[in-house]
Amino acid sequence: MTTGQLPRSAGRRRRAAGFSVVELMVAMTISLLLLAGVLSVLYTSRLTYDENMRFARLQEYARSSLELMLRDMRSSGFLGCAREIRDDEFNNRLTAPAALRYNFDRPVEGFEGTSGAFAPALDTAVVASAAAGNDILVIRSVNSALPPFVTNAAFAGGAGAVPIAKPNATTLLAGQPMLISDCRYANVFALSSAVGVGTSASLARATGAITPGAGEAQMPENLAWNMPPYGIGSQVTAIETIIYYIRASGSGRGPALWRIVGNQPPQELVEGVERIEVQYGEDTNGDRLVDVYSDADDVTNWARVLSVSLAVLMRSPDAAGELAPSGQTFDMLGTTVGPFTDRRPRILFTTTATVRNRAI
Repeated sequence: MTTGQLPRSAGRRRRAAGFSVVELMVAMTISLLLLAGVLSVLYTSRLTYDENMRFARLQEYARSSLELMLRDMRSSGFLGCAREIRDDEFNNRLTAPAALRYNFDRPVEGFEGTSGAFAPALDTAVVASAAAGNDILVIRSVNSALPPFVTNAAFAGGAGAVPIAKPNATTLLAGQPMLISDCRYANVFALSSAVGVGTSASLARATGAITPGAGEAQMPENLAWNMPPYGIGSQVTAIETIIYYIRASGSGRGPALWRIVGNQPPQELVEGVERIEVQYGEDTNGDRLVDVYSDADDVTNWARVLSVSLAVLMRSPDAAGELAPSGQTFDMLGTTVGPFTDRRPRILFTTTATVRNRAI
């Protein structure tokens, strides 16, 4: 063997080491295909996760919206007694008893929204900027922020103040509507002056204008009227009107559920509530059973409404989801809503609740 030459076997071993260019390209192509498959699975999983979270939020928001309305509606129409108070035993002694905020003769009330108008006619000075095509639900109930009170002395009737016992730290604002009842009579009046701390108070109900507080609007006033006498232990309760309606969200991302409580400014509650449909179960023959469910403009006697059916349509306030179905339609208590082509996920909740204080 000549000096400086490699053995043939060593040359063959050197040529067999490593990969050729073709082999490397094939390996890279296979690796890229596998990586693309993994990324596709990750992307789809992420997309599915985002859509599931979006639907979960929609369900939670819809439940919250319904629960807020149901909580107030179940206690609506309270007249201070476990038995029915007849119309001739109930007296609303405010100067504007038919005003939207103070019509306590009606435990629930509604306005049917069609084509940008409302039937019956809506007081837009109270409910401003309500979204067209949506129903409005009005509930008159006890004030959940205040406890019930009782008279701590016999009230002789007439035009005087009503004596009550109360928790020491509880205060009441001027203009607060109140209900006094002893299961014989029930009377609505407004506090003409505020009540401070102390374990007892005299609820003044003088006539004349009441000065609104900061942020407050229309205030109730009392008629000059003599109340009947009430014995010690008669129940005195703060009451209020609560209005639920749809209006553009303050965030600018679409519609939202709003609420007006008493004469306070509107409050935005839940973003993404796109539509509300309401029907009212009316007892037309006085047997304490619902005979017909009607839209607000077809109710003949609001005092005989025993139950309320609600349909709430939620829309995602987020950007359109890629997996959201297109062309959706929803049956909202007999009203077809849609189709929607914006590919935003939506969810519909419906429920029926009894107006407990009227279905006695």
